[in-house]
Amino acid sequence: MAITPYIIKSLPGIKRDGTRFENGFYVDGQWCRFQRGLPRKMWGYRRLTNELSEISRGLSAYNQNGLLYIASGGASFIEQFSVNPNGVITSVSDRTPSGFATDPLHLWTFDTSFDSVGVSPGAYLLAHPGKNLAEIDSDATSDLYWGLVNDTTALTTNSAPAVSGGVVSLYPYVFVFGSDGFVAWSVPNNPNDWSSTGAGEAYITSQKVVAALPLRAGPGNAPAGLFWSLDSLIRCTFVGGDPVFQFDTISAQTSILSSQGVIEYDGIFYWCGVDRFLQFNGVVREIPNQLNQNWFFDNLNYAQRQKVFAYKVPRFGEIWWCYPRGNATECTHAVIYNIRENTWYDTELPNDGRSAGKFATVYQYPILTGVKEDNGSYKLWQHEFGVDEIDGTIVNSIPSYFQTADISFVADQQQPRNRALRCAMIEPDFVQVKDMTVQITGRANARAPEVTTDELVIRDPAQTDQPYQQVVFFKETRREMRFIFKSNQVGGDYQMGQCIAHIEVSDGTVLG
Repeated sequence: MAITPYIIKSLPGIKRDGTRFENGFYVDGQWCRFQRGLPRKMWGYRRLTNELSEISRGLSAYNQNGLLYIASGGASFIEQFSVNPNGVITSVSDRTPSGFATDPLHLWTFDTSFDSVGVSPGAYLLAHPGKNLAEIDSDATSDLYWGLVNDTTALTTNSAPAVSGGVVSLYPYVFVFGSDGFVAWSVPNNPNDWSSTGAGEAYITSQKVVAALPLRAGPGNAPAGLFWSLDSLIRCTFVGGDPVFQFDTISAQTSILSSQGVIEYDGIFYWCGVDRFLQFNGVVREIPNQLNQNWFFDNLNYAQRQKVFAYKVPRFGEIWWCYPRGNATECTHAVIYNIRENTWYDTELPNDGRSAGKFATVYQYPILTGVKEDNGSYKLWQHEFGVDEIDGTIVNSIPSYFQTADISFVADQQQPRNRALRCAMIEPDFVQVKDMTVQITGRANARAPEVTTDELVIRDPAQTDQPYQQVVFFKETRREMRFIFKSNQVGGDYQMGQCIAHIEVSDGTVLG
């Protein structure tokens, strides 16, 4: 039978749940994302500094006068770094409040708000060290701290009530929240006044409030927000008068896995529940996930659930949930929901993992913190930069690969045939920098052991000038056949196009 050209293309996303043979999605990958339905290498990351004194348990990012102010909270310190547009740290400040007590259970909530009536009017950093890293429902309370966001001095204690949850700015009000459904709000435009006219408090549910975010403004640009308790989602709306705010329960039958696992993307809110992924866009809905939901929940270290954090990469339409996998005590992996492509995939995180992340809007790059100790300190990383790992003067390649779905005549819905395939050649089609490799893997049947070829080189198009250098030759037969494409060179990058395999019908054995 004549050799037939076959377009190597699977459905976008990496399917981990179920068997590999049951679907048309890519079945494996690392440091690989999807755009226009096709795989491409994720971008790289570079070290901004290695001066973090301890593992970060929360980040804040604020832009002003061409500088990005990054605040990091840990067990013992609040440290602030200013970064210029070139990624250079211009100052490092210890902003730890005087007499601050070390606690390994600190999990920080940060926000900013404007104070127009204080001694020093301006934008203020709000920092709350919840003692809930081990238990999301902990009722241990902590004070709120604050200080000018672009200052270098130590933060001071705010007069807000001590709470177990955290802080959120619903401008011009500041809210704190915690156990027993308690919330309190400041006088407008005065984040340090919690007792004068305009301030107030309420109990909005019976369970602890663990997270909050601003909501699209109500009528007349009135402040509004969402509050997540352990079992419900509550909407807060400004109404004025004696109540000041109205609280409406949107859902009393929801859940939340981690207080840092909630994120807004273009006015829609996404979070991870204890057993599913959820979103709110006027109503609470489950986010369908048939690709890696079991992969995530079956392997999540629930004892470390509060370390799960979310951040976004709007450039590629992604929300990342970083989580401790297996017996890991720090976030070692991430599951990724691509809103634009409406699909899911995953990756292992670099350098033993990350502990906190924040997308800095003006700066355009996500900022993440490392968990690997280096001479008594930890590293602050800028992600989505270049294609390599840049650690000072050391540049390392980032391994990236993906594996296609099975190609099989048996699975052909139009004309199923009990025959194996023989691949003679592959015509690669990549936007490619540096050499890549390709392997053929597969089985004689769905339960047979996999047999994988050696890696063959796909030459960098800029370094090839002969037709035979531009294709890859094989003599491989599989009844169920897949292709593995890899990139692992310094400066290496790829975007897949329409790769073509030349295949023909072979024998029909189902024996391994």
